[in-house]
Amino acid sequence: MMETDHATAARRAPHNIYDASAMRLFARAASGALCACAALPGTAAADTAGTGDASPPLWEAGIAGAAGTQADYPASDRYRPRFIPFPYFVYRGRLFRSDENGARLHAEMRSDVELDISAGASFAAHSDQSGPRAGMPNIGYLFQVGPNLRYIFARPRPGLRWQVELPVRSVQSIDSWHMTYRGLVFEPDIGLRDRSVLGSGWNGYASLGPEFASARLEQYFYQVDPQYARPDRPVYYAHGGYAGSRLELGGSHKLGRQFRVFFYTRLDEHARARNEGSPLFKANEELSAFAGVSWAFWHSRGAATAPEDLP
Repeated sequence: MMETDHATAARRAPHNIYDASAMRLFARAASGALCACAALPGTAAADTAGTGDASPPLWEAGIAGAAGTQADYPASDRYRPRFIPFPYFVYRGRLFRSDENGARLHAEMRSDVELDISAGASFAAHSDQSGPRAGMPNIGYLFQVGPNLRYIFARPRPGLRWQVELPVRSVQSIDSWHMTYRGLVFEPDIGLRDRSVLGSGWNGYASLGPEFASARLEQYFYQVDPQYARPDRPVYYAHGGYAGSRLELGGSHKLGRQFRVFFYTRLDEHARARNEGSPLFKANEELSAFAGVSWAFWHSRGAATAPEDLP
């Protein structure tokens, strides 16, 4: 499962909620789409519109759209096309920042340690008349938010860094305007971020890590209560624990001063997950992919004065 982790959009939300990667302002948002925004504007390589220099503006606002495909829920074998337009806002202050790396207080804990707040979201999935969830409740829109501890353990060259992230997020569902708490997710990962991949001018990132979810969240996806049981779907009681592992890749490239193209892909491996025995667990592998474009139409006249983070 829009990484709020930009093209860490999102990096993270169950399923692609687990989530939100990354370059994750909307980390994993709209499970994959908002995660795709992880590669959105506001990178350190961006030019400052109106100043002509290499420093990005203090703040900027714009709109973006992403299209792609993803599974209905983790370990589902049913995919749907997805499209999402969304606004975004980037602020690069000295103490507070809201950008492609998340919303955070930029406290000088240490030069290689950051504490931020990450958030994400994923699409709703309606139960069809046929399929593994036929006759069961729909899965609502899922939103998540929580703290994320980031440790940067290597900077091989300017613009390139290796890091470990330790995000813990609370997950809420929204269905018919009713919000319900659904549990917690923990998604540690090791990742690489590069301002210019192989000198191409593309911002890029890759990350790899396991996923863990609380019992309440796993029940939302995989439990079959007695009233929903049938011959091909026996009663099943879900448990919390290991939910799978994921590999994320994303990138963005600036087109002129105001436009940027971006992409986000995520491969989930659910083999040996805690609830592999559920009749709703249908696929060990799952691939999500999104691509989109953003337009930065409004920005500050002044440039950011604080040292810029890596993409």
